[in-house]
Amino acid sequence: MAFGWGGAFLLPGCCDPFNEKALRASRGASFQLPLVSGDWLHLDALRNYYNMKILAGHPANDQKPRRISRLTRDFTDSLADKPLCLVLGSEGVGLSKKAKDSSELVSIPMTGEFESLNVSVAGGILLYMLQPENHKDLSSG
Repeated sequence: MAFGWGGAFLLPGCCDPFNEKALRASRGASFQLPLVSGDWLHLDALRNYYNMKILAGHPANDQKPRRISRLTRDFTDSLADKPLCLVLGSEGVGLSKKAKDSSELVSIPMTGEFESLNVSVAGGILLYMLQPENHKDLSSG
């Protein structure tokens, strides 16, 4: 909500946004942000309907030979006219194979010696950098 995102899509296995810890941490935002639950079939339908680009936060040190975009101002500027969906994996397991296959992977550049950030920190950075203030409004079709 702080960065103007239009809602959250909760995939299977996602934390319950109304459990006690989530409500406390969100300071009630769970009641103000539009929430939708579904599976990848539903998310693909939304992607096609709104012509959304799906991005997924992923560490740059993945050993797979797949291209991972770096979260830079040039990268975010290149997305300014596109509706976006951001996928975040679970803390322990990370992104599912389906998430990796269905999304453009994006890493947060880090100069330190850490392998990755925890999902809440990475999510906050990604949500801030990709905030939709300059992105196409989904309601405009």
